[in-house]
Amino acid sequence: MAHTCKICSPYVSELRKGDEAASDEAASLERVDNVRVTPIRVGGLRASAAVEKLKLWENSRTIRVRFLDGLPEVQAKVRDIAKEWESLANLTLEFVDTGRAEIRISFEEKGFSWSTVGTDALTVGSSEATMNYGWLEPDTSQREYERVVRHEFGHALGMIHEHQNPAALGKIPWDRPKVYAYYAQQGWDEDDVDFNIFQVYDEDSTNHTTFDPTSIMQYAVPDALTVGSFAIGWNTTFSPTDADFMRRQYPKNAPAMTELTVGGPRVTADLASAGEVDAYHFSVPQAATFIMTTEGPTDTVLTLHGPNDRGAVLAWDDDRGRGRNARIVRKLQAGEYWLTVRHKQAASTGSYSVGVKKRN
Repeated sequence: MAHTCKICSPYVSELRKGDEAASDEAASLERVDNVRVTPIRVGGLRASAAVEKLKLWENSRTIRVRFLDGLPEVQAKVRDIAKEWESLANLTLEFVDTGRAEIRISFEEKGFSWSTVGTDALTVGSSEATMNYGWLEPDTSQREYERVVRHEFGHALGMIHEHQNPAALGKIPWDRPKVYAYYAQQGWDEDDVDFNIFQVYDEDSTNHTTFDPTSIMQYAVPDALTVGSFAIGWNTTFSPTDADFMRRQYPKNAPAMTELTVGGPRVTADLASAGEVDAYHFSVPQAATFIMTTEGPTDTVLTLHGPNDRGAVLAWDDDRGRGRNARIVRKLQAGEYWLTVRHKQAASTGSYSVGVKKRN
């Protein structure tokens, strides 16, 4: 059976145009820092910001998983390999036999294996599959089980195909006519190939590292499909970059969302791991102008979300506070608001404090 991975996230493909809004809403309701701001500087001056729209689950969450069909011995192999992700991400995969489940696995679509990406699973009807394994049988090799299950659960936890990483642009010398012909033999049309192979994600739609050809999320690239001599084999194990990346997205011992009291004491915190984003919530009982600040030695980026919508970016700041700190002054209407704090440099850590007060 061909090792095909047919449209691993059908709910963001051309098959479901118009569902992007539902996808973004599900992600922002799950986790406020699924919308992240990164300042862009031109000539040393603040010019604008890039907004990353992620599909990560709430950190430390228990995600329920249920099989819709399949042989018990195949299910057991899938379950055992899927649980390996718990050692990399601060998540629990709880396999249930009945009732609600965020991830629902089928084996019915033969010849194709795919998964929705992260919180896109929440946009799928409760009786429908969010993941499919189309060629796993009792006698399938253990190596192939490991390759495909690790890959599809990577998608389910929010990872994209590595060759569609924005940093992969131009890194693989594809021979496009040969790629189209190769995948046509597996039932793909040119639109399928463009979506699954050639199209990279926008810089502002995903968190990403440098291109990692050893990632479990990387398709094999046969030498026959490239110009010159270039090939990538079928990866079956987690790469060091996979492990580091997912630990940053789902850090252990990360604080839960903290409540801020307007005019109350400042909250002291640490960005203890690279890529960490801390989230805070506060309420505004009536319209007024508020001052939101970070203080301390760390170069922070402060983002204000709301009102009453965790996915809406209302304002952000990089360095209008003291030193390298952030400061937002904004008139706010009555409602619920959230602040997120991240380090300006994704790989850096540091301590800070955050507070909100009403301007006199």
